[in-house]
Amino acid sequence: MKGGSELSLIRWDPFDELAGIRDAMNRVFDETFAKRGTGRFESGRGWHPSVDMYETEDDVVVRADLPGVDQKDVEVILTDNALTIKGESKYEKEIEDKNVYRRERSYGQFARTLPITTKVRADQARAEFKNGVLEVIIPKAPEAREKTYRLDIH
Repeated sequence: MKGGSELSLIRWDPFDELAGIRDAMNRVFDETFAKRGTGRFESGRGWHPSVDMYETEDDVVVRADLPGVDQKDVEVILTDNALTIKGESKYEKEIEDKNVYRRERSYGQFARTLPITTKVRADQARAEFKNGVLEVIIPKAPEAREKTYRLDIH
């Protein structure tokens, strides 16, 4: 072209614009429902405990952090395909100071339902509550235990 100008073509993809809209909507929801410094969710959904869930050779193990929750305020419900942990963290006396006021811990009812995708023996499960940590051990059904075979190479 004369004048030194170059023309470039950029392929338009309508889905690129949709991704931007999706990101914007995610930010709106995150800002609306995110946990704020009050120790509660502003949406009224309550809080839920953090959990670790893993499998050993023989068991499915779930560990839930329940700091400040009394064992009598926890309910564990187990079916063949889900584990539900329900309870309540009761509000303690506020800590107030003339110059400082801060409340960041979570209070209120909670519930977590975790899917169990391995065949288990729910009738043989056991739970222990110690130092604010609930541990649920669910034995696997014999057919769900992984069998390892060593193959001879020919």
